[in-house]
Amino acid sequence: MSWKFLGVIFAMLLLSTGPAPGQRVDAGWQTYTDDEFGFSAQLPLGLFMLDPNGQTPGTTLVERGGSATLRLYGGPAIGLDRNTLEDRLSAGPGISQVTYRAGGPSWFVLSGFYAPSRPGEETIFYTKVMFSEDRTSFSAFEMTFPAAEKPRFAPIVEHLEDHFTRPQF
Repeated sequence: MSWKFLGVIFAMLLLSTGPAPGQRVDAGWQTYTDDEFGFSAQLPLGLFMLDPNGQTPGTTLVERGGSATLRLYGGPAIGLDRNTLEDRLSAGPGISQVTYRAGGPSWFVLSGFYAPSRPGEETIFYTKVMFSEDRTSFSAFEMTFPAAEKPRFAPIVEHLEDHFTRPQF
């Protein structure tokens, strides 16, 4: 993770205590570049903050005052093709149903539902994976949010997808 990105996150944490419940907040899009794999994304830092408990590889953001999460990660893809990685992700822990698949030779999208932890609390996931031109690495993001809030999160997912790049090295 770049120091520049950490500085932006730290400044935003200092200046913001988070929105009041029900208050609409500007997404505050900021560009993030992964120094290890060379991919970039625009992140909605007005709505999300760096996960203070971040124990997973990559970068994890959590919604301020909500339950949505956004993860960005990359990795080596040697020995992995698009179908193999798509199959692994679609059979991942907690996924109850994949409702949407799309893709091309060097990218794919999966979306669907995680199994609810409590009845009536469905969680949507949206994952996009892109391979480097030489297919030696990949970049990915996954956003999860309550199914009841799909109208609010759909434009955020669209913006993320439109400004997400494949690894450059």
